[in-house]
This record gives sequence, structure tokens and C-alpha cells, in this order.
Amino acid sequence: MRRSLLLAGFIGLASCAQSIGPVVPPLSPAESNMCYITKRDPTTVEATITFYGWPDNSPPGNKIAHGIIHKHAGGDGTYCNPTTFATERSNNQRIPYGIKIYVPFLKQYFIREDDCAPSGPTSGSGSNGCFKLWFDLWVGGTAKSNKHAVIKCEQTLTPNGQVKVILYPRDGLPVAFPGPLYRNQPPPNGTCHGKREGPSLN
Repeated sequence: MRRSLLLAGFIGLASCAQSIGPVVPPLSPAESNMCYITKRDPTTVEATITFYGWPDNSPPGNKIAHGIIHKHAGGDGTYCNPTTFATERSNNQRIPYGIKIYVPFLKQYFIREDDCAPSGPTSGSGSNGCFKLWFDLWVGGTAKSNKHAVIKCEQTLTPNGQVKVILYPRDGLPVAFPGPLYRNQPPPNGTCHGKREGPSLN
């Protein structure tokens, strides 16, 4: 699904186009009620982090390109229910569908279920897709969300420069504010990663 940040900062793009490339094998029927696990040694990398949500997906909504444990973008940021993220297809070998990551500055887990693509806005640093090692994290939102508040949350959370990300993280790392990064409550502007949103953007 495509998404775009509307003002300053990095812009990431997720696309619902048909997905190609490696996929982490799905769970067997015997494992279907168990926690989704990928058995690889953890690796720490430096990556660009941006965010997308319901209002700046394209089309607006929660569709994803390659669901692994979710039918739509979602998750609560825990090890067994990591939140959806996207990256560009050139990362398919290194960042396959189904890989889990842990983002230390957010203290949440994420899983690749979506693609970035060059079908985004005509200007901005993300206009050609998620360049190099770039993770576009699902922030949340619904059809009833204040779209300006969702985008403000994305911008507030977007770090300046690259940050540490753990690929194939172990279970048991601290999780802050389990649930969507953006939540509709309390009205009118909701909550962004545990903090009540101030006035939304116009």
C-alpha cells in the first residue's frame, strides 16, 4: 500500500501491488495456534524509519501486499503479534516477507507484510520508494480516525537520521504501549504511542 507523509521529514511508500520475492515459510497446521517464530540469529542494523497509516495508504485503508499473520495491516507490537511494516522489493533477499524486527526506540516488534514502491508522491525524499535499508512502519488508524492527527503522529515518531533496528529479534525484549502506535481515543485527536495528541494539523 502506498503512503506519504504530508510535510517535512522522510516519506515512505508502501504498495499493494502483487508481491514477489522470498517469503518466510508459513506455519504448519500443527503450529497454527502457536507464536510465529523465525529461527535466525539476531542482527543489528542501521536503518531509516518512517510511518504510514490508514489515511495516507493508497488507497486509504489497511490493505497489505503479502499478509503473513494478518489479513490487513495491524498488530500490537508484541513478539507474537508484531505490527505490519513495508520495505522496498530490492530488500527481498535480506528482508523477506515474514521477517520480524524490533525497533528499540519504540520498544515494539514488527513483521514484514507490505511493499514500498515508486508509485508515491511526485516530490519528497520518498518519491522513489523506500531507498536502501528503509522500514515503513504501520502506525494504525481507521476510517473514523482524525486523518491529520494520524499523520501528525507519523511525523512526531519519525526520527532524524538512521536508527538501530534488530533483525530476527529474540522474544522477551521490552514492549512499550502494546497496541497500535496511533489510537483514536481520546477524541478528538487520539493518542500517539502512549501520549495524548495535541491539536491536529490543518
